[in-house]
Amino acid sequence: MKQLVLYLGLGYLMLCLGLFLLQRKMQYFPTPPLPIKGAQAVSFDHQGITLRGWQANPDQESALLYFGGNGEQIEQNLDQFRQWFPHHSIYLIPYRGYGNSDGSPTEQGIVADALYLFDELSQAHPRITVVGRSLGSGVAVQVAAHRPVDRVVLVTPFDSALAVARDLYWMFPLSVLMKDPYRSDLLAPRIDAPSYVVIAGDDEVIPLKRTQALVDALGPNLQWSRKIEGAGHNTLSLYPEYGHALKQAVNGDD
Repeated sequence: MKQLVLYLGLGYLMLCLGLFLLQRKMQYFPTPPLPIKGAQAVSFDHQGITLRGWQANPDQESALLYFGGNGEQIEQNLDQFRQWFPHHSIYLIPYRGYGNSDGSPTEQGIVADALYLFDELSQAHPRITVVGRSLGSGVAVQVAAHRPVDRVVLVTPFDSALAVARDLYWMFPLSVLMKDPYRSDLLAPRIDAPSYVVIAGDDEVIPLKRTQALVDALGPNLQWSRKIEGAGHNTLSLYPEYGHALKQAVNGDD
């Protein structure tokens, strides 16, 4: 019996070690770039790597900086964003390790890049709205908590990646093992900008309780949260209500 307990304990420790070593391969899903027409290629050098993305609607005074979801090819948003936000210069810059950007994704690196991008864009744009979807919501919250953003729009967000992972891997000590927890719940109360949340009513990736916990953490700067019934995590953008909600949040449209 003691031998069985020892084997089980060793097996559990091996699983913890494997999870610790492989976690970023399980957490990040970099996507290759798509060929894009009608957009200006832009690049930014930071910490020895080059981030390569796209700009649309150039020379506008206001800017929109978009942080995409995990596995999202963010360039697919260009045509819609160009039409929805004609008075904003649109910046879609894949994370390090995504698209044509150099490097490998980590929370520390992605957030450092995001803050750098904001600082660079603020030299040409006095007002910058940040929009973050899914994984990008965790990035957008950190930027909005540390920089004077004009507005912040969070799409299918979570309170923390740690909490989402705990719902799936409850049997492991993730608070000790997880390298990239994206604790939006701790940073959301620091945001001073008007905040908006768009929720997929049938989100199969981010449980509603995780989004609601972030909504609660945003406090008095939350202008509204809107649930789009029937929409899934990856099908949300197919619903007309999604475009209407984003336009209302970013442009102040009725």
